[in-house]
Amino acid sequence: DEREKEDETQVPEESGSDETTIPDYQLARDRERRVIHPPNRFGYVDLICYALSAAEEVQDSEPKNFRETSESID
Repeated sequence: DEREKEDETQVPEESGSDETTIPDYQLARDRERRVIHPPNRFGYVDLICYALSAAEEVQDSEPKNFRETSESID
């Protein structure tokens, strides 16, 4: 009787093999993978960044000669 109880409590050696198949498991097997693309707002942010940097250059520019100085006063 004791030997039968010991045999029942032993864990089979194949129990660790389940861990190797876990990374291959997909929850949605029958579904196609959707195409992931960045949102459109990031393109808009690039445009705004360019406009602000161009405006900063125009605002901070100093006149290079007398003519530019006299034209900027008008």
